[in-house]
Amino acid sequence: MAPKIGFASLVLATLAGCGGGSVSVDNEPEPSRRTFIFWSGSSSGERVVDVKNDAFAFFSDTGCLYNFQTGRENPGFCLNAGGDRVRYGVLAMRIVNVTSAAGTCIAALVEESTAQFVDIATDAFDREAVAVTALRPSPCF
Repeated sequence: MAPKIGFASLVLATLAGCGGGSVSVDNEPEPSRRTFIFWSGSSSGERVVDVKNDAFAFFSDTGCLYNFQTGRENPGFCLNAGGDRVRYGVLAMRIVNVTSAAGTCIAALVEESTAQFVDIATDAFDREAVAVTALRPSPCF
């Protein structure tokens, strides 16, 4: 059975006015010279995925999201001090290990209160826009 995701039924969190968006600074070290947080128990190492299997990572120095699709860090999309929770504007998310289609454990972003997958896309201004989907992942232990 194919999942049904209608954008009209998704809770959208486009966070243009809430601290979202990407900032590029010329004197920032290149991502290849910085390290990412490794997710224990995940076969994808430092990669974290959304519902569409798009890859993201969190820098070990700032804890902020790196978007492999745009090649940029988002300083408004960062981990909390404990390291497994993320807040982007008003949306709270967790990074949890889930079962992939291949049957391996991978790290994924899920909305904290519903435990449903999130989808991260870029809006017309090239900022991360996060939508909570109707899909719930299978936890991986």
